[in-house]
Amino acid sequence: MARARGRSTASKAEAALIDVDKPLTDKQRLFVKLWAQGESPLSASIKAGYTDGGTYAYRMIYMPNILALYQQEKDAFEAASQMTRKRVIDGLLEGVEMAKMLGEPSSVIAGWREVGKMCGYYEPVQVKHTVTHEGKVILDRLEKLSDEELFALIQKQAEQLQHTAAIPGGSDDDDEDQPGEVA
Repeated sequence: MARARGRSTASKAEAALIDVDKPLTDKQRLFVKLWAQGESPLSASIKAGYTDGGTYAYRMIYMPNILALYQQEKDAFEAASQMTRKRVIDGLLEGVEMAKMLGEPSSVIAGWREVGKMCGYYEPVQVKHTVTHEGKVILDRLEKLSDEELFALIQKQAEQLQHTAAIPGGSDDDDEDQPGEVA
């Protein structure tokens, strides 16, 4: 059986490299339509006729051609249902206020949790570190030091920090009495 020519989609990274203008199959179009209407990728893939347990669906959601149609379908679905993110949040906040009046703290918390999720407050914070050439050179030098040399370097730096802190106006110089001292 001959394999169809084209880019591999065996991983998320490869799927993300698919050409945005590549035509979609009927199955893919149905998957996108269901996904844009609120189905999970797994549910949408099953309803569209995929039988791989969602494996392909979770790669499809990274394909630029799928994402382009998804955004179009989602926008059309939101317009037809007159639903927006703001309207959903407003509804949740209205429910939170009702729960407050009824004295249901767990419902208040649940409502605020959903609002927080929609606003992206539960997303992990991404921190990127950039190592310059100078930083790489320093790291290389440190990696070449023996344990004894590293320990000596650490001791020297600690002594310098103690000396700096002991200078008047340093971080340890304050006007308050220390515990156990008599003024």
